[in-house]
Amino acid sequence: MVSKNMARKLTRSENMARIRGRDTKPELLLRRALWAVGCRYRLHYDLPGRPDLLFIRERLAIFVDGCFWHGCPIHYSAPRTREDFWKSKLRTNVLRDMRVDDALISDDWRVFRVWQHELGDIEAVVQNILGLLGGAHKTVQTYKTDMSVPMNVSEPSARYGLGQEDDIDEKLWWVCGCGSRDSRVLAVSGPGSLRPNSKQRPASAELICRKCRSSWSAKVPSDFKGK
Repeated sequence: MVSKNMARKLTRSENMARIRGRDTKPELLLRRALWAVGCRYRLHYDLPGRPDLLFIRERLAIFVDGCFWHGCPIHYSAPRTREDFWKSKLRTNVLRDMRVDDALISDDWRVFRVWQHELGDIEAVVQNILGLLGGAHKTVQTYKTDMSVPMNVSEPSARYGLGQEDDIDEKLWWVCGCGSRDSRVLAVSGPGSLRPNSKQRPASAELICRKCRSSWSAKVPSDFKGK
C-alpha cells in the first residue's frame, strides 16, 4: 500500500517550471571563475535579453545558454510528453535569442554565448573572455566586431565560447551549407536525445544557422559518438 504521505512524482513540465531563470548553477560557476581572476562585471542590466554578465566599458554581453532550453545540437533531449508544446517552446527560445543578438549588436555590443556543456572546461571559457576584454592572455582568439551583413549575427561578433572549429569534423550533421557550425536545433522528430551514444536518438532535426539564418532538416546519425 502506498503511503498517503509519499511525495508525488513531478511531471516534466513541473520540473521545468522549478528551474531558475537567473542565478543558475552554470551562471554562478562562470561568475565565480571570472571574479577569481579579477574580472568585475554587472548583473541584471536592462538590455535586450537581460545578459547574464555584462562588461559595460568593453561593451561585452555574455549569456550562458542551457543545452535544453536553447537547442544545443550536441546535447538537446526532447521530452517524451507534450511534444507540440516543447517544440513550440524551443523554437520560440531560439528565434528570440537571435533577435536579442541582433538588437545588441546593432547597438554596438559584442555578444558572447557559452553553452552550458562548455563550462566543463571553465578555464578555456575564462581565457576566451579575458581575450575579449583585452587582457594579457594573448593566446586567446580576439574576435572582430565588423558585421558583413547588417542585422545578421556574424560568427566573429556573436558566437559560442570555445572556438574549437579546427578540432571539429567538417562533416558533422549540424553543419550549415554556408560552412558555419554555429547552428541551433529548432525541432526534432519525436522524443530522444542528441547526446553522443544516446540509446534513443531522433530520426531527424530541424536546425537554423546563426550566421546566415538558413534553416534546414538533417538526418540524425544513429551511431554518432561525438569527439
